[in-house]
Amino acid sequence: MGNHCGMSESTISPRDSRLSLLFEEDATVVSRRCLELVPIVFDDPELELEMIEILQRIVDQEEGFSTGELCIALLLGEIRSAPATTVILRCLQSEDEVLQRTSVRSLQRIGGPAFDQILDLLEDANLDGEISARAIESLEGIALHDLPQQREHIEDRLRIDLVNRALPIERREAVALALARLGISDASETIELLLEHEFPNGNVFISDALELMTEYPGGLPSHVEDPIEQVVRWLSDDILPGGELDTSMILQEEPGES
Repeated sequence: MGNHCGMSESTISPRDSRLSLLFEEDATVVSRRCLELVPIVFDDPELELEMIEILQRIVDQEEGFSTGELCIALLLGEIRSAPATTVILRCLQSEDEVLQRTSVRSLQRIGGPAFDQILDLLEDANLDGEISARAIESLEGIALHDLPQQREHIEDRLRIDLVNRALPIERREAVALALARLGISDASETIELLLEHEFPNGNVFISDALELMTEYPGGLPSHVEDPIEQVVRWLSDDILPGGELDTSMILQEEPGES
């Protein structure tokens, strides 16, 4: 695993020695330790709290992120850590693209508490377009959870944003894609009118959303459902979780695997 934003691996000295291996330089060691920690953190609130504090400290320092912090952000999402929501939302707004993608997945997995904070964030109509687009994508995680009232609220938010001309175009494009991926196919007529009246010369993302609704009216599986083992491999290869992936490379067995 490589460093991100030029941060030194020696910057972090965790109080709990069980986290130390996450900050080694050997990608195999880091990957293995990340996976080993999943059941451990589930049963240890104090360890969970230290991981949250590490992320908070690094975000405050604004010195960049190593793969150790990426693994911590990933693990906090895997255990659906509600207390981590605020700091992961801050990570979502960082300049590190891999950390952004990891944060999207983690917010999707955390569920209800994360969705509440994201919806609050999206109340700001002047929110940066790219940040709002990542926040909208995070809301797609509702497909993973049985939260009917929240799903209704999220769908209402998406429908309103789709037709709001005052919002940044990146946000509205993300909304169209989220509607498609969530299988809200009855929004297709609105998207068709949107393309006709606002984008007569076309819009790639919104057109893609319409095509997805036609081909997959029930929606698409989210990357949030991919097993953590696969996401750890993405990080070790510096591939963006949720980006365009070389499947044959991702699924290739590592040395020593059966």
